[in-house]
Amino acid sequence: MDEWRGLLALEALRDHGTVTLAAEVLRLSPSAVSQQLKRLEHGTGRTLTVQTGRTLTLTPAAYALLEAALPHARALSEQLRPPSTSGTSLTGHVRVAAFTTALRAGVLAGVADLRRAHLRLTCTLVEADPDRAHEYLVRGTVDVAVVHHWHGQPLPVHPELTHTPVAADVADIVCRDDDPLMTSARSFEELASRDWISTGPGTICHEWLCHLFAQAGHRPTIATHLTDFAQHVDAVTAGLGIALVPRLGRPDLPDGVAAIPHPSAPKRMLATATRTNQAADPAIATVRDHLGEILASGTHDRPDN
Repeated sequence: MDEWRGLLALEALRDHGTVTLAAEVLRLSPSAVSQQLKRLEHGTGRTLTVQTGRTLTLTPAAYALLEAALPHARALSEQLRPPSTSGTSLTGHVRVAAFTTALRAGVLAGVADLRRAHLRLTCTLVEADPDRAHEYLVRGTVDVAVVHHWHGQPLPVHPELTHTPVAADVADIVCRDDDPLMTSARSFEELASRDWISTGPGTICHEWLCHLFAQAGHRPTIATHLTDFAQHVDAVTAGLGIALVPRLGRPDLPDGVAAIPHPSAPKRMLATATRTNQAADPAIATVRDHLGEILASGTHDRPDN
């Protein structure tokens, strides 16, 4: 399987441009990626990369190899994958990617439950936002992805992936309980004038927050960028602004902080995803379904807590 690992490393280098970024995607060290590339060159007898300044550049031979060999290597890898059932007990190794709040809201506990219930089933976890999780899934570096998309913005369509809807996760405005929003009409015009806490440019939730306001002809004032929604609550408590926080994985609100409905009741849609040709695999299906059930049970309506 050294050649398969080398092809994945070469593909990651092609798509991301540097060994460092390729290593991040593959969850390996840069030195491990470099070694895989060298072994692939030795095994194929071809020069696949050349040094260009401080980066490696693929040669025409590398592009030709990826085009010719990668589809066959993926198919062979799936055929060589061991069966995931042994009698009545699940067995095998399932790799899971999930976004931060899903991990906090039950994915961590769910994976632990599965490992206790099926002693011959192993699971590994990686934290990844939905874009990165889809990328891992397509590349074959994870088997189940827990993802989300905001209502009105569809999930990416990919012929190799199958999505299973899980639940709708409502988002509320989190503010201090002495904030005028507690008793005002909460128009988009008023909300746009306030300081907002956001996950930051390039993230799904930030882009959707801006899109939400743009639909009403306004633009939010982003004063603070924090990646974790739990930190958003901390920032609101400190008086840095207001935040739009989904209920899934939201921590208990401290005294002096409240959650109130947004005028458009925004929702993000939760889903699990697998590669289509593995959707019926017993181990993968069990992990996918169990995590989906846990997340669905954690999205009940709770505007305040």
